[in-house]
Amino acid sequence: MGDPRIVTVGRPILPDLDLMKDLMAEAVAANWLSNFGSLHNRLERQLAPMVGTGSTQLVSSGTMALMVALKLGNLTDGAEVITSPLSFAATVQAITWCGYKPVFADVDPVTLTLCPDAVRAAITPRTAAILPVHFVGVPCDVDALSQIAKDHGLWLAFDAAHAFMLELKGRPISSWGDVSAFSLHATKLMHTGEGGAVVFPGTHDPQSARMRNFGMQDGRMTGPGTNAKLSEAQAAVGLAVLPKLDVEIEQRQKLRRLYDDALQGIAGIRRHDSRPQASDSLLYYPLRMPPAVQQRVFMALAQERIFARDHFALLCGQGTYLPDAQIVTTKNTAQAPIAGPELLCLPFHGGVTAEDVARIADIIGKNSI
Repeated sequence: MGDPRIVTVGRPILPDLDLMKDLMAEAVAANWLSNFGSLHNRLERQLAPMVGTGSTQLVSSGTMALMVALKLGNLTDGAEVITSPLSFAATVQAITWCGYKPVFADVDPVTLTLCPDAVRAAITPRTAAILPVHFVGVPCDVDALSQIAKDHGLWLAFDAAHAFMLELKGRPISSWGDVSAFSLHATKLMHTGEGGAVVFPGTHDPQSARMRNFGMQDGRMTGPGTNAKLSEAQAAVGLAVLPKLDVEIEQRQKLRRLYDDALQGIAGIRRHDSRPQASDSLLYYPLRMPPAVQQRVFMALAQERIFARDHFALLCGQGTYLPDAQIVTTKNTAQAPIAGPELLCLPFHGGVTAEDVARIADIIGKNSI
């Protein structure tokens, strides 16, 4: 008997090569490889209704989308930005690269998204913005956070890297806040290899279009900016991925049902459910379990060449880039360090078969007690 089949936690949709060749031939024929070419503009138009009802601007990466989203708030140098300690590193790196100071507020132990009470407690006279994260596809308490931002005059930019096509109350998740930043990295459902999108709930400020192009207007530098443009090659990847998106979404929805059925009744684990009135994540299938069980399951899966994601490490504290940063909480103990290690994201993509699900469920069942 050979080794068991490898099952990865994620798998990018690979672009159709023939379509890629045609698209790149179009760009070469036009002598236009960057600077808002026809492929870029076409992809921007086609993606816009998938992420919101307002305005969409493509940029070169999800991190750059976060940086542009923050810079649009016209924050003063050194301003404090309240964010979550549970996220990918890009959330905090974007804050620090912009010259701002990250302040960590605790998460709600149920949703693992920013706790509004902790955000209120973290506000100081130096606070200028809130950067909440729709973590593993679970939306934040957008209404409470919007009210806090309004009450204190704060810029509200959402990190929506995990939230492509996520809906809440029948509305796109980008309907809240001043701006949302999406990732189009290859690890995401929809991607351009590397890329991102800045999405506004309404009409965008013209400053944002200039900001991704060195702050230029009519050939002159009129404001802050950087090179955040998405190239024609990246746009070609996205346009060659788009036709495959519906099939992948259908496969992931079917996979979610398979997992739900196979894992039902296993003691010691539970699905990390989304917020009421929210659609299910198309990027993750997260479980919650005691940390000791989580590590045992994670290792047992890996021994069978099934690679899950054990959790997102805290962005502050010992062993991190920000070892002295504290988590502001209204509880006796911060919840993020307790709840974060409970999270385990199972392989979730169209390449996971029913047989794989049965193997995964069997391994979890044997190691969950």
